[in-house]
Amino acid sequence: MWSRIKPKKMYLTIFLYSCAAVSLLTLMFTWFLSGQFVRTALEEMDKSHEAKMKQVMKSSEFTLQQLRQFALRIYSDESIKLWLSMEKGAEAPLALSKAATSVREFMSSEPFIHAIYLINFDLDRIYTSDSSIYSTQDFYDPALLDYIQHQTTPYLQYVNHEVEGETYLALVVPSAGPRQSYQGYAAILFSKPLLKEYMLQVSDEDQNKLYIEGKNGEYILGNADPALAKELSAVQVPEGAAGWRWESGGETWSIRSEQLPIEGWKVYHLSPLSLWQAKVAKIRLEIIGSSVLLLAALLLFLYWQSYRSLKPLSDLAAHVKSRLGQGDPVNQSPLAGNEMALLHSGFQSLVERIEQLDLSMKSSQALIKDDFLRQWILSPRPSKPVREFIESRTPLLRAGWFRMAVIRLESYGRFTEQYDFASRKLLRFSIGNILSEVLANQGYAAETVDFGSDHIVAILASPASEGEWEQVIAAAEEARVQIRQWLKLEVQAAVSPRLDAEENLPQTYHQLYELTLLRFIHSGEDKVYTREDLERYERGRGSELDEALLKQVIHSVQLRNEKALEGYWDQLTHQMRELSYEECRLQLTHIIYTIMKSFKHHSVLHGMKSIHSFLDQFATLGEVQSWMYREMLKIMDSHRRKSGSNRKEEVAAEMIDYVRNHLHDPMLSVDDIAAHVSMSVNYARQIFKDQFGSSLSDFIAGQRIDYAAKLLTTTDWTVAEITEQSGFQTKSTFFAAFKRATGMTPNQYRMEKSAGASS
Repeated sequence: MWSRIKPKKMYLTIFLYSCAAVSLLTLMFTWFLSGQFVRTALEEMDKSHEAKMKQVMKSSEFTLQQLRQFALRIYSDESIKLWLSMEKGAEAPLALSKAATSVREFMSSEPFIHAIYLINFDLDRIYTSDSSIYSTQDFYDPALLDYIQHQTTPYLQYVNHEVEGETYLALVVPSAGPRQSYQGYAAILFSKPLLKEYMLQVSDEDQNKLYIEGKNGEYILGNADPALAKELSAVQVPEGAAGWRWESGGETWSIRSEQLPIEGWKVYHLSPLSLWQAKVAKIRLEIIGSSVLLLAALLLFLYWQSYRSLKPLSDLAAHVKSRLGQGDPVNQSPLAGNEMALLHSGFQSLVERIEQLDLSMKSSQALIKDDFLRQWILSPRPSKPVREFIESRTPLLRAGWFRMAVIRLESYGRFTEQYDFASRKLLRFSIGNILSEVLANQGYAAETVDFGSDHIVAILASPASEGEWEQVIAAAEEARVQIRQWLKLEVQAAVSPRLDAEENLPQTYHQLYELTLLRFIHSGEDKVYTREDLERYERGRGSELDEALLKQVIHSVQLRNEKALEGYWDQLTHQMRELSYEECRLQLTHIIYTIMKSFKHHSVLHGMKSIHSFLDQFATLGEVQSWMYREMLKIMDSHRRKSGSNRKEEVAAEMIDYVRNHLHDPMLSVDDIAAHVSMSVNYARQIFKDQFGSSLSDFIAGQRIDYAAKLLTTTDWTVAEITEQSGFQTKSTFFAAFKRATGMTPNQYRMEKSAGASS
């Protein structure tokens, strides 16, 4: 294996070995360095979190203890204590005034305090720091009174307390044990936002989260989201672990926890690893980028040294080898190492390539003819260059009359499953050759066109002679027999009456294609169909059917939306329950036929020979409804099974083929292309984008510009003719798109290319 890919030049071989060694060493060093950095960064992160936690613990213990001492000073104040100890009937307004003065002084000296309540149960009076007096019955904070009357803790303890939708940290002095009772209490409410800012030193904008959890798991204080804190409280903390990792909501957190000794609260510090990972990734990328630059510099130096010192081979031999290419037999032969033998064989190979190039140019002329014939068939008013080409380069209009024939493959879904895209194209080419040969044997000058789908179109000159109609029918039947015999393929055929140059060819083409489908609808004889046979199909379309609803059914299958399919299908079949038997059969025939046309790449429905005869096996409409629903589910399943990469490549290739065959059509749209491959528009766009990296619309526009540029340099057609030929709707649209793509107007582009060719 190595001997095959090993460079023949010595300096390249040495350079390759040096590249491998230097690259390996550089990659190993980069991997080691980045790993060391990541480990160091994680250790620093843990140390930083530990230091932050220690600081918070000290600050919290100190602040809470100071506030507890401050609360005791409030309670022990003489004015306040005097009013709290008054008994019923001994109330003195002067004592309350002095107590109120002390409350205001305490409020102004401690910023953490939000409110102070002085509560005297004997007097049934409550004084608040906002200078209001309440009775116990009309006090706006009954929850605090209930807590005071039922508290059982024998020491000062902070509690989580909510007043009018706001939460505070509350402290009641004195604390009452089980055998203690007091008539007066001082309740202090501390502001949580200030405690969070100055005690915990955090804000809501911090990415690191810090919060305190009560003994009962309640959220006390912090900048963490309460929902996140509640979720964390339910987590089983690793035993004996001060720090651990935890995943929540797509984020991984580094967590440390400590316990405040007096309150028994837990303090949690949460840091998102993504914050650190982003910083680590940035520095790691810088390390890798620096290593790549270093490696590139080393490799460049090695190449220069190898080239300067060790280049031993002949420049002429190297030039010949590069011209021939690595895949040329000359370079693969044992004589490739001999310079003279290489030169002799190389010139001989170049002569053969020139001959092959001449053959390929002739083949390209055949492709141009096919493209013009395709445009002639599909355009209601073909452009002047197309008409001139048909008249001068083909014998089709020399007799004055011509006919059109369509040969369609039966069971195209099975055909696409059995053969890949390249094989299908080759078989269609074979069908066209057989058709041309049979028509030539019958004395007809004919041209065949492949439309890249399930059918071939033939245009044949038709002399005005007696018995010519029977002769052309016989020729079409003979072509069917030959195709069946040699290719083992079943086909249907339809032939038009005689046409002239002014006929609407697109309408005739679509009618003939419809005719080839008649055998699927009606249990008719196996024959070549003509325009007269179309009346049976037209009668089958007389019943009133909700076509919009039928389109929704087909769209649901394309989107593989089983729920939507069930709803639309029920609505569609529900409308038939009021119809007569014959009307119901006509509508079912039309529905099955339309679905068959929409999904011609699938084999589920293409095995039946006649819808009419097939419907005879069902006794009720419900049976037909259930059967058809199951078949559409099979089509959806077939879509899913064919969604692999190989299938996507084939679908993308079919899209490109369809675009190139219909490039001249100004109405070409993504919807047409999606319908051709039996897919939804969005899915067809996605497949093309995944395969080629550009949108389908951009590809169509680019192909039109490329084709127009080719016509500008290879023909003398006018800009108006090239505009029409390239599929642009107006001349102004063509000018704008062409200048945007090339930076020049069409005339400037033609002049520049002509000047370059002449020089």
